[in-house]
Amino acid sequence: MSLPNCFKRYKNKIDTELKNQINFRNNPIYITHKYYMGWDDLGGKYQNYIGKRFRPTLLLMSSDAVNGNNEIATKLAIALEYVHNFSLIHDDLEDRDQYRHHRPTIWTIWGENAAIISGNAMLKISDEIMNGLISLGVGTKNAINLQSEITNSYLKMMEGQYLDITYETIPSISITQYLEMIELKTGALIESAMYLGSLTKIKNSNHKLNNHMKSIGHKFGRIYQIRDDILGVWGTNKTGKPVGADLYRKKKSLPAVHALNSESKNVKEKMHSIFSSENIDKNHVENILDLMEENNTLRYCQTLAEYYWKQAIEIIEEINIGKNSTNDLIELGEFLLYRES
Repeated sequence: MSLPNCFKRYKNKIDTELKNQINFRNNPIYITHKYYMGWDDLGGKYQNYIGKRFRPTLLLMSSDAVNGNNEIATKLAIALEYVHNFSLIHDDLEDRDQYRHHRPTIWTIWGENAAIISGNAMLKISDEIMNGLISLGVGTKNAINLQSEITNSYLKMMEGQYLDITYETIPSISITQYLEMIELKTGALIESAMYLGSLTKIKNSNHKLNNHMKSIGHKFGRIYQIRDDILGVWGTNKTGKPVGADLYRKKKSLPAVHALNSESKNVKEKMHSIFSSENIDKNHVENILDLMEENNTLRYCQTLAEYYWKQAIEIIEEINIGKNSTNDLIELGEFLLYRES
């Protein structure tokens, strides 16, 4: 599917503001940031790739939907995107991922210590942006509330990442545990993007509408991660990671969790036998895919994503945000439901 129009609408603004936070900084650590954000090919060694900027796009779209303050929304969007990329840099190291978007990850080029520092520096850039909100006339109380929201969102994200790593060493987890984990790891920033955007209407704010936007973000977060898990098993090289990467790592993504908890004794026992192996090879992956097909795992995962989309669209159709914003949210939700990268 092609990217929804909202991505094209905000792309230049987002990238310009992101660069403005980096370009004046001279320490070599910011070379790692420029590379990771897709602005530096390190002398032609690697092809540049700029991501979708999903979270800042969500925030700006949410702000426009409630007629929020554009300047405040832009600062929040940039801060949130730096939080997101901080998490990715550390995730790559923690998961030992050597590639993201077909490019070597920071730890594979500069080393593990540099990757930790690079990620930490991105997080502090986000904090610096948030500290400047008062100068925009937000007011001390509102600035503190916005700072608290973004801080809580990335704390939840870290809690989710810890659970994700912990679950890799546990034989099996439940669907409920999985959903709680993705709600933290992936959903927190997506939910926060929608909520923060709605909070940029400082005067005459509508608390009910704010909560509705937050709920839509909650549903979008689950849809996003479920689809990500599908691509991690059945995806294509468009994802920028090796096909089946989640299976080789014995990652407790939704497809694996569903098959490990299968009602079929045959599927369940074989899945647990494979996942208890010290290493998973190509033959194991092929066997897992066969077991998942027998278990209707792909259909289950996509149906669950569709279930959350049904909940989201009910909220979207209930709120009064204008035809254009409603269409934007519907187009975005459908994209998330069927995206291939």
